[in-house]
Amino acid sequence: MQKIKKIAPKKVENNGLPAYDGKYWAFDKEKGKDFKILQLTDLHFGCGILCRKADKLAHNAVVTLVERTKPDLIVLTGDNIYPIPIFSGSRNNLKQSKYVADLFESFEIPWTTVFGNHDTEPFATHTREELCEFYASQKHCLMTRGDENISGVGNHIININGEDKTIMSLVMLDSNMYLGKSFFSTFDNIHDDQIEWYKKSIKEISGEGELVPSLAFFHMPLEEYRDAWAKLKMGKLDEVTYHLGTINEINDHVGFSRRKKGNFFEEMVKFGSLKGCFCGHDHLNNISMTYKGIRLTYGMAVDFLAYRDIRKKYTNRGGTVILVKDDGSFEVKLEPLTTHVEIYE
Repeated sequence: MQKIKKIAPKKVENNGLPAYDGKYWAFDKEKGKDFKILQLTDLHFGCGILCRKADKLAHNAVVTLVERTKPDLIVLTGDNIYPIPIFSGSRNNLKQSKYVADLFESFEIPWTTVFGNHDTEPFATHTREELCEFYASQKHCLMTRGDENISGVGNHIININGEDKTIMSLVMLDSNMYLGKSFFSTFDNIHDDQIEWYKKSIKEISGEGELVPSLAFFHMPLEEYRDAWAKLKMGKLDEVTYHLGTINEINDHVGFSRRKKGNFFEEMVKFGSLKGCFCGHDHLNNISMTYKGIRLTYGMAVDFLAYRDIRKKYTNRGGTVILVKDDGSFEVKLEPLTTHVEIYE
């Protein structure tokens, strides 16, 4: 058996923290240079006696991906941790979150996160509010509590400014957890009040001009990911544009919500600001395709714990790089874990 040695994380050169006006964060983009975002998802750190090997592998994968890509901003799209005792040996999600925070703080790169369905399982020791308060206390973490009068915890916006205006808004959304009290009650989704908050915020940021283009980051996929993939497989290329990646879950599984209230995608198509969505949740899906004018992308997962034997499927997993251009357009690239040599001693 190969011995696994943790790679020591270190500071990665970057442009530093953005400004914060008490409501929105704002980066000033350097003209002629892409603003680089690294999306990481489904880290699934367990920090218990049952997952020491998996945690070392996930740690090394994160360090490798961050140091390889050298982003301006890191966005974690949920399930950073796995407080399920039968897998990790721990239900202490604050302890697990502290591990995540220590790791990302060590890079000294601005980073933020949204919650997934596993971060605050019903039997975990701490709530979403408590974890959000902890994350927000970290020097380089941009997560904020967000409007307490709307659904979810941690809805917040990070703007990217050009020479004289905002060229892109990055909207972080809590896609909530379950319809009932457990995983078996099916998943929740983005609620109507969050959709209205999104619209109101973008209008405020846009002022009297055209709507600022935006990208949304959340954990659970939309039903339209399934619809677009089905049309793509049927060759309906006039309706869906394929960019990269694939759906690799068994039976083309897309773990979207069965909750019928709130249709984020339809509302965003009508609204006109949203140009791309980035989610996680289904660890072997990494498709990126444009449907009804919105690019739908699954971030590549890091997970070494939740899926059995997933470490053998390293070409399906890794990170996702988003490059924002001067004109507010963007490009997406996959950054796969191409070899085990990078994470083993």
